[in-house]
Amino acid sequence: MSKTWYYRLLFSYMPVFFLMISFLFFIFFQILTERAQQDTSHIYTSVNNQILQSVEQPLKSIDHMMVTIQTRNSNSADFNMLDFFDQEGRPSAYFTYQMRKEFNNMKQLNQIIHSVYLVRDRDGYVLSSNTVSPLEQFADRAFIGGLMQDNYSYHWTNERLFKEFHASREEPVVSLARKYITSRGESGLIIVNVWVSSLDELVSQKIDQTSSYVTIAGKDDKPIFAAENNDSARRTAISTILSDYTGWTYESGLQNGSSFTILQTFSNLWIVLAVIVAILGLLAIVYMTNRNYKPLRALITKLDRISQTAGEQGGDQRNEFHYIESTVDSLVQRFNLFKSQSDMNIGYRKKSIFLEVMSGSRSLASGEWNTEMERHGFTGGFRKAAVIVISIDKYSDVLSRYREQDMILFRFIIQNMYVELVQKYGLRSWSEWMNDKEMCGFIYVQEENQNLLMDNILKLSDNALQWIRANLSFTVTFGIGQTTDSVPMLKASYKSAIEAVNYRVVLGNNRTIGYWETETGASFELYHHLEQIRSLVYAFRLMEPEWRPKYGALFEQFKQNKLKRDDIVNLLNYFTFYLFEHVHGTILNDEIVETNKEIMKDVIDQFETLEDVQEEILGIMEKLEYVIAEKAGKGGAAEIAFKMKQYIDENVYNPDLSLVHLSQQFDIPSKNVSSLFKEQFDIKFIDFLIHRRVELAKQLLQEKDDSVQEIGRSVGYLNPVSFNRVFKRIVGMTPGDYRKEKLG
Repeated sequence: MSKTWYYRLLFSYMPVFFLMISFLFFIFFQILTERAQQDTSHIYTSVNNQILQSVEQPLKSIDHMMVTIQTRNSNSADFNMLDFFDQEGRPSAYFTYQMRKEFNNMKQLNQIIHSVYLVRDRDGYVLSSNTVSPLEQFADRAFIGGLMQDNYSYHWTNERLFKEFHASREEPVVSLARKYITSRGESGLIIVNVWVSSLDELVSQKIDQTSSYVTIAGKDDKPIFAAENNDSARRTAISTILSDYTGWTYESGLQNGSSFTILQTFSNLWIVLAVIVAILGLLAIVYMTNRNYKPLRALITKLDRISQTAGEQGGDQRNEFHYIESTVDSLVQRFNLFKSQSDMNIGYRKKSIFLEVMSGSRSLASGEWNTEMERHGFTGGFRKAAVIVISIDKYSDVLSRYREQDMILFRFIIQNMYVELVQKYGLRSWSEWMNDKEMCGFIYVQEENQNLLMDNILKLSDNALQWIRANLSFTVTFGIGQTTDSVPMLKASYKSAIEAVNYRVVLGNNRTIGYWETETGASFELYHHLEQIRSLVYAFRLMEPEWRPKYGALFEQFKQNKLKRDDIVNLLNYFTFYLFEHVHGTILNDEIVETNKEIMKDVIDQFETLEDVQEEILGIMEKLEYVIAEKAGKGGAAEIAFKMKQYIDENVYNPDLSLVHLSQQFDIPSKNVSSLFKEQFDIKFIDFLIHRRVELAKQLLQEKDDSVQEIGRSVGYLNPVSFNRVFKRIVGMTPGDYRKEKLG
């Protein structure tokens, strides 16, 4: 398919791409310029601070020196220039000489000092390094007069012109004026003049004035130090600092015409260019969008026609792409629904035919079966086949541990594993899950290897069992049905496989059970098992220790006879009814009986293997045994009845054992003995005694070679006729016949 529209879109938007890239470059340079301006501002602020320190450090040094002079002790032997304020009239030549020395020392210590002079308030005399004169003859008297008028005691002045003599040349200085008061109360001024040119040199050392400038302005914005180019229009101020010490303002910046100011000018131009590029890009996008929208409009028109044909409302969606998306989604949903329904119908038909053939509800000829197999991907027909059933063991327990979604995944895993093993052993199979816990597999071969079919099925089941044990948290049981070579006989093969799986009740689960293992379980003697159950319940009710071996023998007999699950369930239900019928009432109360009876019924309904139900019911019986024993141990009638039973067991061979004998032994009236025994064990005393003697006689007849008469005497019957009559009534045959039957 040609990509004409794709390339058309690609190349139509390419100019916009380059315009946007250019715009980004302009923005980048603008940001770079702004960052450079910020960095320059920081630099000039730092330079300004350095210049301020360079200028004010010597001024502070001079100020400190003046404070030192003021605080000097006037009583010291050293010369003190402040003594000038305590004098009157013209000072002596020696004092004038000493003062000049002090002034010269101050100049040597601070090279920026231009001159120093003192003014005495008392008589207006002025003393400098070069002259001593009254104030009215001093050339700087106007400045001094202004100080006295303003009553200033301390400050640094703006730049001013100073001359010491009327004939001298005026020179620019800044002055520190400090007022002093001596200990005698006299006052005066000390004026220190500093070269402005010296301050200019300090500033010039810190900055290159070809591209930058610095100005220092005093109070009232009067300049102290001005840039070489004094045209403010050609300067760009960057940093301004006001000094807390002098009150001067320090300003620094760039001279117009420097490379940075040119860059700054171009940054404004870049902004203009970026705006122009953005406008051009916007216009290009509008133009190309209008041009490229035409195919989209045509597509929407076609989708409108499809939607109207399908009876759907179109064209009123939020936007075109949402409309296209919703319309296409609707078409896809309709297609998927159609495909899903088609697949579902195919899958349902496939499974339905499989289930109907296996269950026998539908009969197909070989040709029809082969047609169905080919329709679902199974070609070639079959020469020999067998049906197997894979059943998940203890499914209710597995279902309680996993969600339904997990069970779907497990069924998928088991079926895939089964298909791989079928292919591994050169077999072919059609498999379906008959229900949630059982999968049925129709395994077949064509002409080759038909004699090895069963061997390969056994190998397949063994490998499958090993894999499931190693990889899944539950087990399965394989049931293998009879082999067949015709479609109608598949029903019999499936039925035998189901019966084989059901025989896991007695044969155990997590294994392979073939149809050949179930052939001996067709019939059993119901009366014999019922007699075992009654004997077991009788022993349990009387709390005889033999009830446990009898219980185990009952289940062992179930195994040996390979009873079907339904037969076992019926026998166990009878056992439940008979057990609770005989322990109900005087021995156990209604609540205990009903609760345990319901529990036992649930166990019988839900068990899967004989071992499971045997263990569960044994636990219930042991619990009941504990309750009965606890009740007997609390004393009263129950305790006396159990003691009587124990006495009978120990003296069963005594021919004198009777109600009168027990009455004398336990000091209870004979009629009370009979009623007490009947009440506690639901059996008459004489019946219990006969039962015990007959059971003992049956044991002796099998174990000893004594005559019937001797065995009768050993169990308490002195009259052989009475022994024979009682034994036949209970057992159904004479003692001699019983011995012959048991011993062969």
